[in-house]
Amino acid sequence: MMTYAEALAIIAAQAPQRRCERVALAAAAGRIVAEDIRLAHDQPPFDRATMDGYALRLLGQQARFTVRATVSAGTSYDGALAPGEAVRIMTGAPCPPGTTVVPVEATDGGHDAVTVGDSTALQPGRNIAWRGEDGRAGALVVEAGTRLSPVILALLAMAGAPTPQVAIGPTLSIITTGDELEGQGAASIRDSNGPLLRAFLDCLGLTAEVLHADDTPENLQRAIHEAASRSDIIVTTGGVSAGDRDLVPQVAQDEGFTTLFHHLAMQPGKPVLLGRRGGQYLVGLPGNPVSVLATAHLVLWPLLARFLGTPPPRWLELPVMVPWTHRGKRQLFLPARVVAGGLQVVAWNGSGDLLAAAAADGLIDLPSGTQVASGALGRFLPYAGGRLGEIARLPERARAT
Repeated sequence: MMTYAEALAIIAAQAPQRRCERVALAAAAGRIVAEDIRLAHDQPPFDRATMDGYALRLLGQQARFTVRATVSAGTSYDGALAPGEAVRIMTGAPCPPGTTVVPVEATDGGHDAVTVGDSTALQPGRNIAWRGEDGRAGALVVEAGTRLSPVILALLAMAGAPTPQVAIGPTLSIITTGDELEGQGAASIRDSNGPLLRAFLDCLGLTAEVLHADDTPENLQRAIHEAASRSDIIVTTGGVSAGDRDLVPQVAQDEGFTTLFHHLAMQPGKPVLLGRRGGQYLVGLPGNPVSVLATAHLVLWPLLARFLGTPPPRWLELPVMVPWTHRGKRQLFLPARVVAGGLQVVAWNGSGDLLAAAAADGLIDLPSGTQVASGALGRFLPYAGGRLGEIARLPERARAT
């Protein structure tokens, strides 16, 4: 049986067509930037006062200075000050060359002349953010593939990128299957998979139509055919295992999808299916809700990343709170909660126990044969849209020297 790592390699080898557009920042929230963003100018763009006060041209330990002008943010002082001269300056305003900034609290607040009452404030280069000390023009500040959160949008605005190129997400359809969903009998159940997947995609800035197919080949084929007429990716839930009514693999094949993998050595989510037809993909997720949650993160998300040009989901390494031994043959992905000190595996009753999965923050990876000592590092994948958030791709900034 194929391993999860082998399945990831197959997904990583896919090269779907990516579509992009340019949008204004006001319409870019939550989108994926499709180009590297570099500073259009030094940041700060000039030597900038970091507080209200006086920009002084020092003259030894002289404490009294002639005030030549007032410089507020958005204005500048033309020319240079002579030693013993000053300008009154506001936070964010450019400093005349060769000055130091003394906070107003250290002076008598004079207008035509000012006296500095605290001699320790008379030191060169104080209270100034120097041109380029945050970043030099041309420095890479946001990498392609980063989601545009509010702070990243602000960064693009500051960098001089008012109309970034962003990815156009793939079109998606979700098909839930099963006669048991929302039926009238005592054995019917409520559909949690449709809402889960729709919200999962929303966290990634994507939308999908949701269809339902009963457990008949005709209804399922009709739903897949309809979804394929307008979708890059079709996601099905249920019907991918080995039962009499697990019809998705055969119907997908009848519709022209070539199977890239089906059944992985993992738990939950063993029956997961990935098929391709040209530039279209069909992702067949199992029907149990925790299996859907897990395979959406472990299989669907990496495929979506290929369409969007984003990095695959990022795993964290955190200490495991209690020792754990896994003697099974399949790789385990168990719900786990982040607590003070590290990861705590959530007790669960199998792949139908959505209550346990909802009490977690993500999935812990426990390969077959794992023996984890208390305090050892474990691989952990946070839920999309969970309280741990999404980690942006930000490069180390180039600092002035």
